[in-house]
Amino acid sequence: MFKVVVFDMDGTLIDSISVWLSLFKKILKKYGIDVDERYIKNQFGKQDKEIISSVTKKEEVFDFFEKEKNNKIFLDKFKIFPFVRDTLCQIKRKGIKIAIVTGNNKKMLKFLLKKFHLNELVDYSVCAEDVDKGKPNPEMLLKVLEVYRVNKEDVIYVGDAPYDVEMAKNAGVKIMVVLTGVLNRKLAEKLKPDFIFEDVRGVLKLL
Repeated sequence: MFKVVVFDMDGTLIDSISVWLSLFKKILKKYGIDVDERYIKNQFGKQDKEIISSVTKKEEVFDFFEKEKNNKIFLDKFKIFPFVRDTLCQIKRKGIKIAIVTGNNKKMLKFLLKKFHLNELVDYSVCAEDVDKGKPNPEMLLKVLEVYRVNKEDVIYVGDAPYDVEMAKNAGVKIMVVLTGVLNRKLAEKLKPDFIFEDVRGVLKLL
């Protein structure tokens, strides 16, 4: 049985992919940068600056992005998937540790944990400032293994995007893909994760 379940945040626990996508599209349009929507979605999981740097080197674009993402109107659009809290509670009752790894910065991570009352359910978290290299580098997951002093086979990672799958494989841990975020079933199957479920409730079948 797994000793630690590690979750991605956006698109996995939080219904936010369309919110982030609309923000990226708004900002890129403002600066006249034409980028395919699928390209942007496939970058999700990386840190914000990495995503923007992949399409433009203009520092002003990132500065405007940072300003906009702290706007209350933007922040109010985030929602938690309705089944998340119950799923996390069931995991906790089994005595299994819960961790989060996210490309979000510490400020956004703290905001989301507080907004959706997840602090009491999440035992440990890793965000952008905690590592030298973000997804798909395995550093985030390796930090979780180090903190809990567990083997790779004791951990399962749950995510929604291509970089989640790549990171888990790089770390040597099992990966479960959910279809609530970036990937649909056809695209997920091409990546050959260990498990595919509609949403995070599927992990309960593996514990």
